[in-house]
Amino acid sequence: MKFKYNVFNFVNAIVFVVAFICLMTSYATHFMYYPTLLLFEAGFVMLSYTLFKSGIAKQAEQDERQEVIVMQLADGEDGETYVMQSDKLNKKAKRRKWSQNIERFMPAIFTIIISVLIMAMLIGSVIKLF
Repeated sequence: MKFKYNVFNFVNAIVFVVAFICLMTSYATHFMYYPTLLLFEAGFVMLSYTLFKSGIAKQAEQDERQEVIVMQLADGEDGETYVMQSDKLNKKAKRRKWSQNIERFMPAIFTIIISVLIMAMLIGSVIKLF
């Protein structure tokens, strides 16, 4: 996956580096556990935003390519019958499109799951604190 340099990605990288440093220092002092969880939570939320944004861009690019292919196939002899075919009638095409969408957004879904788990750990540790 290719990430372009921008300030948001740079800040995200810095958040992960600071979270790792807090993780290393949390072995020496117990109170660094909470900033570590907060920084990892922020980093994974920011990363999931970036991954969703790139997934949406890839989806738009693929839809554009598919539209170009349909337009090229419509120029041929059987073009009218090809264009008139609907995805609603073709279950395999729907299933393939659904699996491609899941595959495209799987990294973002995975980072959201990790951030939810980290948030649960943070809330659980704060509740035990009181």
